[in-house]
Amino acid sequence: MKQNVKIFDYENQTKLIVERDVNSNYIAFAIHVSVGAGDEQENEFGVAHFLEHLFFKSTSDMSTQEIATYLESLGARINALTNDVKTVYHFQCLHENFEKCLEMYSKMFLNGLFKEEEINKERSVILEELSRAMDSPIHVAYMNAYKSLMNGNRFGHDVLGTPEIIKNITKEEILNFRSKHYLPSNVSFSIYGNIEYNVAKSLFEKYFHSFTQSNAKSLEIKQPIKIIPNKKFVLEQQDRNQAQIYILFKSIKADDPLRYSVHLFQDILGGGMSSRLFVEIREKRGLVYSTWSECYSCPEFGIIGIYAGTSPQQVKETLFNIKKVLKELATFGVTEEELTKAKNNLKSAKVYSLDSKMQIAKLNVIKYAIFGDIPSLEEEFREIDNVKIEDVNNAAKQLFEEEKFVVSVVGRGIKKEDLVF
Repeated sequence: MKQNVKIFDYENQTKLIVERDVNSNYIAFAIHVSVGAGDEQENEFGVAHFLEHLFFKSTSDMSTQEIATYLESLGARINALTNDVKTVYHFQCLHENFEKCLEMYSKMFLNGLFKEEEINKERSVILEELSRAMDSPIHVAYMNAYKSLMNGNRFGHDVLGTPEIIKNITKEEILNFRSKHYLPSNVSFSIYGNIEYNVAKSLFEKYFHSFTQSNAKSLEIKQPIKIIPNKKFVLEQQDRNQAQIYILFKSIKADDPLRYSVHLFQDILGGGMSSRLFVEIREKRGLVYSTWSECYSCPEFGIIGIYAGTSPQQVKETLFNIKKVLKELATFGVTEEELTKAKNNLKSAKVYSLDSKMQIAKLNVIKYAIFGDIPSLEEEFREIDNVKIEDVNNAAKQLFEEEKFVVSVVGRGIKKEDLVF
């Protein structure tokens, strides 16, 4: 646990995490709700994200425009995010404006009005956001792979929802989802900055008192999910000059002891210009302009993704060489030089993330939600340094022996027989 962090537990299971940094010249605040797209029923797809949008709308004493003007007049930077498993609302501001911004966020969180006219306006905004996403062939390629990989479990749909549901979902349905999931046991708060622990606690309780005293409890038990792809290959014809390839593999959960081994493997696979993928399919063969791999994990599942963009005529060759890279890694393993480089990359990324106080506030509450702990940078470095080459090689073999993967391609004139992997 970080030495400069204090955690205040309330009887109703909500938590306040405070990290004091005497060198910080501003304060960051985050609300973490352990609710996302994976908590939606089929007729609710997109409602968690819809709620995120509505958070910034009018309260009992301020209109939407007045809220935005007020917070920005204080120099605050405000935003939010929603994914499969969480929704996070956050702001950062100067020390002298923290209490005013905190009070405003408490009103937004506790006293939003959810006016019909504002719901309808935001409905149109989200439909535009959906249209933009669906105009992105990379997004379409990813979502096609994701839906097939998840194969009907409670994940596997777009966080943005579907046009049909967004057009028709009612205020009552939105509020029912909120009352069911926005409960103290699902919500944690985080403050980061040069602020005394007890001052932070006092200010938080002043404005979030009603929430810390609420006895509402979740009765829902989330069922474990299974990842069994329903298709190995998904092809969507679109009139595009370039074909977009996304390959998704089932990986490990966020709290798995092998998590650093998998992250290091992913970096060696496609984490930069010296990665195996980049060297093989761009530098050696000139098949792509852009290629990368990525690793995503949450408390319920994990995914490794591989992306490549190439001409439609080169899809088959590109897939062949991606598979070649994976097969070589699974068969012969990584080198000590690659492992050292990957460790340095991962440790550097963790250090660079500390440049943003807002990111620290978010990471503190996210890590605590997953691990029940907030490890220090030194503790994380030790775990990374303790990963051995055989750990990474075993992770690679385990990852690909299961063959739980989906290859998705979006492009023009691509033949089914080109999809060989």
